[in-house]
Amino acid sequence: EDCPRYVGRVVRGVKVGPSPAWLQRRLQAVGQRPINNIVDITNYVLLEMGQPLHAFDLDKIADKRIVVRRARAGESLETLDGTSRHLDEDMLVIADAEQAVALAGVMGGANSEVSEQTVDILLESANFTPSRVRLARARLGLFTEAAMRFERGADWDAPLLAIDRAASLIAQITGGTIAPTPLDIHPRPGQCREIS
Repeated sequence: EDCPRYVGRVVRGVKVGPSPAWLQRRLQAVGQRPINNIVDITNYVLLEMGQPLHAFDLDKIADKRIVVRRARAGESLETLDGTSRHLDEDMLVIADAEQAVALAGVMGGANSEVSEQTVDILLESANFTPSRVRLARARLGLFTEAAMRFERGADWDAPLLAIDRAASLIAQITGGTIAPTPLDIHPRPGQCREIS
């Protein structure tokens, strides 16, 4: 209900490091600081296609399982900015088999962050209910590019297109191997209708 579409794609054997100069220049031209090739690609595709993406270190995901759910009472998450966030039951999280690993549509968690030791990644591209993202962002005082876009409503078709674009760039730049097919969960098929 809070996540009408979730697309995941695995890329194995990546080599995390600095981005190529062309990618760094393009991000810097719009005021973004390059971080590493994986994160830079997700940011680049966000700017290019308008679809927020997130990359998880697959080895840090317990049981290699993703669960989109509401936060539990008393649950907390250290976000990528190094701040411990106290969550409530109205907030949507991305979790693994044990704990929250990201605040859905707002910011990833430090416990699943891509680092120089990362070898396999899980890319995420989704649609989240705008009001759920807005509520979490406002209560936690977080403003991110992803949250801004999700709050306004995201394109239903963009997750698959964006994840394929990002996976392709990651394979080209890092030498990774893309899993043959993405996981595309959308419980509301037939979302698009013809208008005459």
